[in-house]
Amino acid sequence: MSTPTVATRPRLGPVVAAGAAAFAAAMGVGRFVFTPIIPVMGAGAGLGTADAGLLAAANYLGYLVGCLLAAAPVVRRRRAAFLTTGLVLTVLTLAAMPLSSAFGVWAVARGVSGVASAFAFVTAADLVLTLLRRHDRDDLAGWVFGGVGGGIALSGLVTPLAAALGGWTLTWWVAAVLALVLSLVAVRLVRLPADPDDGGVADGPPPRRLLLVALGTAYFLEGAGYIITGTFLVDVATDIGPPWVAASSWTIAGLAGVPSCLLWARVAARRGRGPALLAALAVQAVGLALPALVASPVAVVVSAVVFGGTFIGIVMLTLPLARTLAGRGAGPVVAVFSALYGIGQVVGPVLVTLVSGDDARPALALGGALVVAATLVAIPAARIRNRAGSPG
Repeated sequence: MSTPTVATRPRLGPVVAAGAAAFAAAMGVGRFVFTPIIPVMGAGAGLGTADAGLLAAANYLGYLVGCLLAAAPVVRRRRAAFLTTGLVLTVLTLAAMPLSSAFGVWAVARGVSGVASAFAFVTAADLVLTLLRRHDRDDLAGWVFGGVGGGIALSGLVTPLAAALGGWTLTWWVAAVLALVLSLVAVRLVRLPADPDDGGVADGPPPRRLLLVALGTAYFLEGAGYIITGTFLVDVATDIGPPWVAASSWTIAGLAGVPSCLLWARVAARRGRGPALLAALAVQAVGLALPALVASPVAVVVSAVVFGGTFIGIVMLTLPLARTLAGRGAGPVVAVFSALYGIGQVVGPVLVTLVSGDDARPALALGGALVVAATLVAIPAARIRNRAGSPG
């Protein structure tokens, strides 16, 4: 009797690998390769901290626009098409960066790249999380989200090598090739059924709106706080310590991110997603601010480990918790929460340009303070102790 059931179950391993590759291409490389390239462009193209913050803000504004568009019903009905569009645009916009030295061209390319990464992230997350939940394998989500860390680690490894061989222009070409290879692995997701039923739209419990608002506000604050370190960690490391610190800090962050989702999923399985989320936010707040308080290579390395070890896990913990709180209105919640995250990511780099000038270290303290606020705001929603393997 069990044989037909086993035969009809999909092979989740290739799907998980494809989802991880999509996250690595669109987020780990498409969005975050800019972080290790900032000092390279500073040396080779005269890019200053303020201008880097504006380029980062353009990318995050594009991500916000993409998330808002991804909330539309047509995107949920045609997730495969929008995923493909996001991956293709990710590769093309990376390849566009070395074609010009004009700041306006860079800003447009990074803005469109943000839209592309939002399309790829929201659609891939919807497709994979829906499938995993349908087969009671939410525990595999950690492997999928770990793809972001894998992409960050790869971009951190190849950027110094490419910079040494061909300066800042080659770093973008190599990033485009890396994103292309990862996108080809992610193509398997396109063949998944575009079923708009997310397992909780019609017959779930009523939404808990106040808790959902609290969690959304916390997610906004988290987006504003973490992205400051996500943008300027390598730049700060360049000023603090020997060259190996800057060269390795982003790779360290990425490597820490690969197993982090599995670690936080284990904590959530034992304590509940809410308490696990509060713990991840609290740890992150301290780690983000550390280089601003202690100007040493050790502080940079610890900050890199904490950054990589928490920010992907926070996303993984927040989105299913938001689905639970949204109840029968859970359909567009991934896109809506990603938009709130995106608003925070626009605010963060802009704040850096206002308060830091050409020194990004003080802004890291601001990032830590924003995440402290996120932790406090998230406390009411964190009382929902749904387990990592439970619905939602």
